[in-house]
Amino acid sequence: MSETPAPAKKGRLIFIDVMRGIAVLWMVETHVVDVCLGKWLKTGWFYNILSISNGFVAVSFLFCAGAGFWLASMKKSDDYKHFRPPLWDYLRRLGFIMLLAYWMHAPVMSLSKFLKLPFNVQVQFAECDILQAIVVSSLIALAILMLTPKLKYIPYIFAILAILIFSVTGLVLNTEPIDSMPAFLGAYFSNMKFSLYKISKFPLFPWAGYFFAGAAITAAFMAAENKKRFAQIFFVGGFFVMYFLYFTNYWPWPYPGRQDWWYCSPWHSIFRTSCAVWVFSLLYLIEDKIKGRRFTKMLEISGQESLFIYVFHNLIVYGSLVSIGLRFHVNMQLVYWQTGLVFLAIAIFSYYLSKGWHYIKQNNMKAARAIMVSAIILFVLVILVNPY
Repeated sequence: MSETPAPAKKGRLIFIDVMRGIAVLWMVETHVVDVCLGKWLKTGWFYNILSISNGFVAVSFLFCAGAGFWLASMKKSDDYKHFRPPLWDYLRRLGFIMLLAYWMHAPVMSLSKFLKLPFNVQVQFAECDILQAIVVSSLIALAILMLTPKLKYIPYIFAILAILIFSVTGLVLNTEPIDSMPAFLGAYFSNMKFSLYKISKFPLFPWAGYFFAGAAITAAFMAAENKKRFAQIFFVGGFFVMYFLYFTNYWPWPYPGRQDWWYCSPWHSIFRTSCAVWVFSLLYLIEDKIKGRRFTKMLEISGQESLFIYVFHNLIVYGSLVSIGLRFHVNMQLVYWQTGLVFLAIAIFSYYLSKGWHYIKQNNMKAARAIMVSAIILFVLVILVNPY
């Protein structure tokens, strides 16, 4: 996700912004369906297909985050290694994203009240959501970058790391890490489906693997002399790998740890990765045809301001400490066409607000930074001094 301004630059890879934009708007649909669509309609072939497609949203986000990390590293690796201003700017951005991530899960707006809550409520605050997964994956990637002497070795390290994460996910999720380590650390290795505390939708295993896969694939793409040929091969190959691996959920593939194909199997993780690679390749191949069109520009801005849309639409759909969301008001009572209208309304509203924020950042970055810093200070002060 992107939190910093991203003005168009010569040579900018527009198709990655478009992919990120599709992912964030796709996420709006996923969350609206989750909260609004009636329980009695969440069955049958159409909903099953929709549900499977929705499973690629977070994968695409993390894949694009990895792609963005590599593209930035190509330009700024020397600055990062020598502790120049770009490193501190990057760390500040990650810190801001992490603060937002935990704010969205805060059960109360008071530190004193939080400390009095039962552990099973406190631990919900520690859960690893997609923003936490992106920040921690980025920090690990940054550490690898700074410790590796040559940039050309890093994509291989990222590829190996992705495969390793996918391979041991079953073993990691077969434990209850919160019982053996501090909650804020254990939450990164827990999974809400298997954990007794029902937290962490996006633990580092397997989700960090998609980040490193995105970085490795993007590195290979950027290094290719014939990028069109590379994209064509990965477009065709991604489709067939995706199609083949989907059917492995019916086969008794042996892999270590918990035997749950949809959450723990390395084949499922590679299945999801192949879909992201397929979309990545497709968008590159059609980039010249869609470049400059109004709808493409909308997706570009949505991609560049995906963090804004992510936070804003979540506050509407799921609510926050200061508001009650659709989850409370609707609670799975709508039919498909009503759910579709709600999705369109939220998506359009989120886009135009993000466009306004994008305009402010491009034309007055000092004002944008002042707004963000003021919001952070206000949040911290309220948490510290509010007794209720």
